[in-house]
Amino acid sequence: MKTQPAPQVRQIEATDPIATAQRYDYADAFELRLPEPDPHRPEAWVRAGMDSTPKWAERIVGLLGMRRAPTESADRIGGLRVVESSPEMIHLETSLPLMRVVLVGRRTEPTRRTFTTVLHFRRPVLARIVWAVVGIGHRRVARKLITSKISND
Repeated sequence: MKTQPAPQVRQIEATDPIATAQRYDYADAFELRLPEPDPHRPEAWVRAGMDSTPKWAERIVGLLGMRRAPTESADRIGGLRVVESSPEMIHLETSLPLMRVVLVGRRTEPTRRTFTTVLHFRRPVLARIVWAVVGIGHRRVARKLITSKISND
């Protein structure tokens, strides 16, 4: 039996037009090339990725002031508000005491996913100190999120 290689995620320049439309203090973006076309909407893989977020990551995000909603809904994913969702893109936002967070997941091509994070600091000095630590975990989780598999249950 031939095994499939693990999908390769690479960090790319943050150029998403929604995420980078305004001045920002921090941005990162990740790209996943898939071996075959992805039939799922970005909302599906973002929801699946948020559902599989490790408990340690949820605790850290809770320290920032973002609480995960007890139940998911059509207008919220993992404590973030769904601003827009289409077959090719999902735009999420949340407002925290230290920063405003913008996340955009996209299917830029049938075999390519991107996930962009942009932060707008409210208290720049403190936010930069916190993000220097939290950002390490964020980048690990973002790499896992973009590779999430959607169950067909």
